[in-house]
Formats: sequence, structure tokens, C-alpha cells
Amino acid sequence: MPREKEQENSALPNLKLVLGYLAIKDLATLEERVGVLARLGYQNREIAQICDTTPSSVAVRKAGLKKEKNRGKKAWKGAN
Repeated sequence: MPREKEQENSALPNLKLVLGYLAIKDLATLEERVGVLARLGYQNREIAQICDTTPSSVAVRKAGLKKEKNRGKKAWKGAN
């Protein structure tokens, strides 16, 4: 019984990575890929593995996306 559980656990992370690859297959830029995978709940380590980059570059991209999002809200509030 424990052996079946081990095989089950080892298959799930691989399946999760495959689903991540499928989610970003048509996206061109790293920023778009990171944005989609982050919204799907992937961690920086997993996003880096899927996008073939480092977790720190993923963190930088996510921070940039967050900054852009906040800039848009500030511009909207200032327009009123």
C-alpha cells in the first residue's frame, strides 16, 4: 500500500508541470507566462521550472506585474 501512495505522489507534480506547460504554450513573453502561471497558483520555483528560468527572475517579473497593476489603479483614482 505505501508503494502505491509513493507512485501517486510522484505522478502529481509531473502532471502539474504538464498542465502548466499547456497553459502557457501559446504565450510569447516571459511576463505573460509568469502572469498566467501565478494566477493559476504556481509557486516561483514551479514557474521557473516550467519557463526554464530562475526563481529569482520569476519573482522580479511578478513584482513588475504587481507594480503595473497598482499604477493602473492610481491613474484611475487620479482621473476622478
